[in-house]
Amino acid sequence: MKAEIDIKKIFLTPPSTMFERVILFLVMVITFILFFGPLRFSQIPPIEAALTAALPALTVSWGWIVFLRSIFRKRDFCKKIK
Repeated sequence: MKAEIDIKKIFLTPPSTMFERVILFLVMVITFILFFGPLRFSQIPPIEAALTAALPALTVSWGWIVFLRSIFRKRDFCKKIK
């Protein structure tokens, strides 16, 4: 049986479980540290470096949440078949 995933719902629904919130926070912190580390030794001002590191940290962490939802919570994000 084929099922279609509701793309808007899987991308735009905020984290609803504590497990999703913890994973989102941990992945954001880890990726922020990875991106901010090299920038802190450059000539970029600290606020600009933090903003530069925050954007990929947010996108990568949200991408992981969407990926994990598509694997483990597929039933919650399926389209209703008419």
